Amino acid sequence: MKKLLILGAGTAGTMMANKLSRNLNKSIWEITIVDKDENHFYQPGFLFIPFGIYRPEDVVRSKREFLPKGVNFIIQNIEKIEPENNRVLLSNGEILDYDILVAATGTVPVPEETEGLKGSYGIRYF
Repeated sequence: MKKLLILGAGTAGTMMANKLSRNLNKSIWEITIVDKDENHFYQPGFLFIPFGIYRPEDVVRSKREFLPKGVNFIIQNIEKIEPENNRVLLSNGEILDYDILVAATGTVPVPEETEGLKGSYGIRYF
């Protein structure tokens, strides 16, 4: 069986899992998605919590709810990607082999790496 491995169960990773699950032959392909967190936070909903429109529990869902049946979901940190060996090492010591890798791990803002974005040269209000 061929293995498709998706790193990241955010918007992009979840969309890929759904699209590929519908279009790949399940008797040939096994799809696994890895993410460090179980929960998805509907961030636009955070704006409505202070006004009582949403409660904190209204904006949190399990990422599993958004994945199609038959897709393996592993909650674990990614330790290392070894593209030369077609494998990913997880922080618990597990090794995942793959035939195709989709990296959808998202971004982490680091404003201090952009000159002027933080400190006295940052955003100003007129």
